[in-house]
Parts: sequence; C-alpha cells; structure tokens
Amino acid sequence: MNRSPFHLGKLVWISKWNLLRLSLVVYLLWIFIDDNPYRLARLQLNMIPPADYIAEVQQLAEENRYAEAIMVADVGVKELSGDQLQRLQYVRQNVVDERDSLLRRGGELLRGAVIGEGDSVEALIGAVSADFIIVGDVRDLVIQGTKQVVDGDSDEVILALSAVGLATTLLPEVDWIAALLKVARKTGSLTAGMSKSVVAILKRAKNTGDYTAVTKLFTNVKVIAKQSTPAGMLRLMRHIDNPKQLEIVADFMKRTPAGGYTLHVAGKEGVNALVKSGKKVDDALVIAAKRGDRGMAWFRTGKYRLLRPHPFIGLGKGLYKGTLGEMVERVTREYLDPFGWLTIPCLCLWLIGEVALLFRRFAKTVMLSSPRPQLA
Repeated sequence: MNRSPFHLGKLVWISKWNLLRLSLVVYLLWIFIDDNPYRLARLQLNMIPPADYIAEVQQLAEENRYAEAIMVADVGVKELSGDQLQRLQYVRQNVVDERDSLLRRGGELLRGAVIGEGDSVEALIGAVSADFIIVGDVRDLVIQGTKQVVDGDSDEVILALSAVGLATTLLPEVDWIAALLKVARKTGSLTAGMSKSVVAILKRAKNTGDYTAVTKLFTNVKVIAKQSTPAGMLRLMRHIDNPKQLEIVADFMKRTPAGGYTLHVAGKEGVNALVKSGKKVDDALVIAAKRGDRGMAWFRTGKYRLLRPHPFIGLGKGLYKGTLGEMVERVTREYLDPFGWLTIPCLCLWLIGEVALLFRRFAKTVMLSSPRPQLA
C-alpha cells in the first residue's frame, strides 16, 4: 500500500536517532575499512624496535668519528627514556671528553693543515684553516701545477676550487666551503658527475662574473655540512651526482631537524628516495631511519607509501592544539591500530543491529497505520 509523504516523514522522525546511529556506524566502518592497509603498515613499522643508538655511538667513537657520534646521540636522547636514556647520556659524555682531548685534537689539526685531507672535524678544520690564510690554496696550486708540468695530469677540480679560494679570501663563509669541497675531491667523496658540475659552474662564473650559481652551490654544501657534520657531509657527497640532487638533499636538511641523522642511516637509499619522491617521503624516511637497519629494510619494501596518519588524526588536526593532538595520536597508535582487526567486526555487528532495529520499527509502524479489516 502506498504511503503519503506525511506517513513517511513521521516514520523518519520517529526513527531519527536510529538513522543517526546508522549513518555514524556506516561512516566509521568506511573509515576503518579504507584505512586497513595503512593500519597494517603502521602496525608493522611500530613493531620494529628503535635503533640501537648506544651501540651506534660507541662504534662511531671507535672509528674516531666523534662529531657523527654526538649527532646520533643527540637524536637518541630525544627518542629514548629511562635507563637507556641515562646510559646514552653517559656514553655521549665519554665521547665528548675523548673528542676534546688536546693531544688528539692537536695531532688531527696538524695532519689536516699539512696534507689538506682528513675525515675528522679537527683534520678538516686544519685543512680549511690553511686555506683561510691562502697557504692551502697556494700549496694546492703548486702541487697541481707541478703534476701538470711533470705528467700532464693535474686535478681540474682542485685547481678551480683553489682559484676560487684565492679570489674569496676576504669572504670566509665562501672560502671554507671551497676548502671543504677540495677535501671532498681529495678523499674521493666528490663523484665524477658532481666534479664536472663544480668545474663548469666555477668556469662560467669566472668568464661571466656572475657568481649566483656558485653561491647557490656553496650554500647547499654549507647546509648539509652543518646538519650532518663536515665529516658526514663528505660521506654523503659520495651519493650525490649533480647540483640538483645537492639542492634536494639540502632542502630536506632545512625542513627536517633530524635530517643529518636520517641520511647518516639511510645513505644512498635515502638520497635516491628524496630525489625520486621529494617531500612525500620525508616522514616515512625519518621514522624508518630512527629504527635503524630493520627500519630501512622495511622502507626498502615500499610499504612506506602506506604510511599515513589515521584518518581520525587528519580530521582532528584543525580542532586541537598541543596535548590533545598528542593524546589522539597516542590512542590511535596504542589502541585503534593494534585492535583494528576487532574494530571492523564490531562495527559490522553494530551495523546489522541498527538495520534490524530500523526494519523492526518500520514494520511495526506500517502495521499500526494499516486499516483494520471491517467485520461483516
């Protein structure tokens, strides 16, 4: 029997709370089903323990890579708690004391000044300091000039950078970058592609008098050296083939506080991911790096593409600030993600219950509003 709009409207009004709950459960069910692949990826990543910061710091210290050891320790201090935090702080202090040993620092400074090479911060300071007083640039020009005369095999990169150093002696902020790039070239940290680009940029600047490209190049090197330590920058340069990649890495360092540590762990894989995906991969790369080798193994599977915040966090971003946001994120991480396998079946049961209740109410209303048969 057809019902008038009045009867349909009355039925909707009577069932308003039922319909509201039904809409809510459908919406929640859609959210959780859509988010399930992402939930599994987040859950898998969260099951990986944090990196062993203490072991990493000790290993770097044994290799005399003190600046990098301290960089790793500073990241670990923010990630660890309790006894592990106290132990890491103790190990960090030991590294600082060892790094500050006058005898060790003096020897490294002298070595860097004499040969213009080194991978410790002190040796690099020695090499750069020699360039500051022109001695290093003159030394390198003499060495490379002698090689050219003897066997015609001078290093074009060293010659170009030495010339820049002599030309910019009054601009130390530029000069020390040129010196650092020379060290990178001498230690084999400057790739063939990057070496060609550096020479081309310097030659073009010399011919045209426009040093814009040189300034941009040196600024990007400076950012990477400050974020990842000079020694870390030398290792990172082994994975950078051109100025565009250098700029991408520098931009990542600018926008990511833990960028130096992240690429210390991720290395070439991290650089390749940034070059390919840019900002899209920032968060996943940082999180994976903070879980060490196992985190990077997870990253290698490509599942980082599923690493997005739970929709509840996304929906609430505009409504909360401070501790409330942290609470939502913690609830999602500790309850919604681990128990997602139970949440979806529960929501399905809720949906079935609401549909059954609505059907029962609809049937009851129809029966009550139907005309009763007249007795003869």
